[in-house]
Amino acid sequence: MNISEKIEPRQILLIIGFIIIGIIGRYALVSYGAPPNFEIIMILTFVAAILTRPSLAILVPLGAMIGSDIALGNPIFVGAQANRIVLFTYSGFALLSLFTMFQRTRLKRHLSTIQLKSVGMAAGLGIGFVLLYDLWTNLGWWYLMYPHTLETLGAVYLAGIPFMIIHLISGAATFVVIGLPLIVYSSQLQLTTIPISTRHIYKLPVAALTVLLVLLSFTGTSAVVPNQSDIWLEHSQETSVTLIIQGDDWTLKDNLVAYEDDTVFDLLQRSSQRLDFDIEYTYYEDFDSILIDSIHGTENGANGKYWQYYINDQIPMVGADAYIVSNGDIVEWRFEIIPY
Repeated sequence: MNISEKIEPRQILLIIGFIIIGIIGRYALVSYGAPPNFEIIMILTFVAAILTRPSLAILVPLGAMIGSDIALGNPIFVGAQANRIVLFTYSGFALLSLFTMFQRTRLKRHLSTIQLKSVGMAAGLGIGFVLLYDLWTNLGWWYLMYPHTLETLGAVYLAGIPFMIIHLISGAATFVVIGLPLIVYSSQLQLTTIPISTRHIYKLPVAALTVLLVLLSFTGTSAVVPNQSDIWLEHSQETSVTLIIQGDDWTLKDNLVAYEDDTVFDLLQRSSQRLDFDIEYTYYEDFDSILIDSIHGTENGANGKYWQYYINDQIPMVGADAYIVSNGDIVEWRFEIIPY
């Protein structure tokens, strides 16, 4: 092994730096309410594959995603069927890293200066990366959560279009504003000493890891997806349940993905944890059902009003813990005078 093939300490520091930036950046964007799918991991994946040793660059998206999941309180590698989407998100970034690794010579040559052509290429790369990633992860949602038909596949992709648009803007903007200047700066100052062309033998570990993640995405391996990765799904009326709670002078609204056998009561409990409001209820053994006594401090009987739930503007004839909801339903809890 000659000196150009050795891993320098500077390369390790760059990798660690990119991972830390990714963890902090994703945590900040999620915690402070950035638009859905506006993210930083993708541009870090691209820049790392260009500026650092390819055999190490793949650690950037994986390390940043896992680290930020932990920081956000999202447990990993445990959970239910729907939670396996995390493997599709990780393998999606790995695929992007693999593509960049094999094209790095051409990409670095065309992105070494800032001019109209290189700006257009950077924007195009951002859009292309987003399309590849979103097509892959949406395929994962379809594979994990829906019947394997062309109709449901089309519905999943259709539901993701509004959020893909935001992601496309994010990709184009970050590749032009962040990626291109970093690559130009490193080229001019020759910050990296590794050869632009890398022997194929050093690409094999990256390819092997990427293939492994892809295969695991389609197996029974279970992992918990970050709630934030559900944003496009939860905010689509076609692929989630809209929950509206209407008090006397306040309104709460939430969107939740309904899983198999979820009831109206299940979603109300889940929403109470997400939005931090209290619910009180009583179980009546004679009817084998529960009655909601209070939501968000508003108790039954106040001003002659009581809590009543509606499904798609209709009053069901069963208790909230017996009605099974479906994605696409609109569930409303209204505090109102109940007609007798």
